Amino acid sequence: MNITFRKAVEADLTAVVEILNHGIKTRHSVGYFVRQSEAEQKGWFEEHVRSERYPIIISEEDGKVTGWISISPYRKGREAFNRTGEVSAYIHEDHQRKGLGQKLLDNMLEFASGEEFKIIFAIVLDKNDPSIKLLEKNNFERWAFLPEVAEIDGILLNHIYFGKRLS
Repeated sequence: MNITFRKAVEADLTAVVEILNHGIKTRHSVGYFVRQSEAEQKGWFEEHVRSERYPIIISEEDGKVTGWISISPYRKGREAFNRTGEVSAYIHEDHQRKGLGQKLLDNMLEFASGEEFKIIFAIVLDKNDPSIKLLEKNNFERWAFLPEVAEIDGILLNHIYFGKRLS
């Protein structure tokens, strides 16, 4: 297994959306209810591809995209938050539970440190156990708890803000 990591390019849009759509299907990892199209995600994706500071990092195995992690502005456009970023990660369903989330997070934390980010957030639904375990394993702390702010399939869910200070 030869896994490589790189910044996303325009040609990765299809794979990124496909992996996002698997997350939607799980009903616990993202707040969308319906599959997203490439057209719906294109603006968000292109903004990240063009950005040096807020990229999407892709994991690849034998030329196939296996997962991705992005860093986004926290409170976009508000200069006071320039040292703070929000990460989101998704793994292709065939590549979960193989340590890929850890490798993607390691890559993004290394990138963020080099870009002088001081605070990294991850905001997850409380039913997203794999993400919660990964974040806690990497010394992210629960900084905020928003009770019952989401509803999926008639079930009320909480949003948890995890935070980590980078040195």
